[in-house]
Amino acid sequence: MSTLSSIFLLEQEPNTAHVLKITVNNIKNIKGKLQVCLTDKKEDFLKQCDYAKTVAVTNNTISLKIANIKTGVYSVSLFHDENNNGVLDTKGLFGIPSEPYGFSNNPRTTFGPPSFENCTFLIDGDKQIYIKL
Repeated sequence: MSTLSSIFLLEQEPNTAHVLKITVNNIKNIKGKLQVCLTDKKEDFLKQCDYAKTVAVTNNTISLKIANIKTGVYSVSLFHDENNNGVLDTKGLFGIPSEPYGFSNNPRTTFGPPSFENCTFLIDGDKQIYIKL
């Protein structure tokens, strides 16, 4: 191999177009849509998404893919929009969600939403995660 080709190989960027496959299970109602949010910013967690996807609920388990993700540490939040109104419905004085929801790493949510850090995982290649509603 020539020196010029060795230099060219070293200067090429590593693969940063990864695919995340998310499998969501424990879906109780076969209606509405899953609203999925993937972010790598703590300040955006539960507010806005770097990557967003909406998928029709057609089964008790849904698999979806998000492509062209850069290498980094991410968190997924999602909810089952059973009535297709585009928002996570809540009830009561404390705004407790009335529609099913889930997070990457499946943390406990007994006393409010989990932290960004409790939901993070590394994407440095194609990845598969599982989320239970």
